[in-house]
Amino acid sequence: MKLKCKFIVNNVAGENIAVAVGKNSGFKGYIRLNETGKDIFELLEKDTTREKIIESLKKKYPDAAEAELEESVDGIIGKLDSAGLLI
Repeated sequence: MKLKCKFIVNNVAGENIAVAVGKNSGFKGYIRLNETGKDIFELLEKDTTREKIIESLKKKYPDAAEAELEESVDGIIGKLDSAGLLI
């Protein structure tokens, strides 16, 4: 799976904001992300799997509980999928 359209993620006034770019993005608006969400978004720029995302986050956040990482990944993937933003 990966993001259907190109997003630019920037920090604006202390918040990570993802904005779809390109005429054919089909997504209007923006998505606010915490640090983990930003990491997940960056991993979804290339084709990947849920398991690879979780493994990458485990390496970056070794003190985080695996269940918490899985919940974060599932939550973001679920929202992106329901919005039609994943392929």
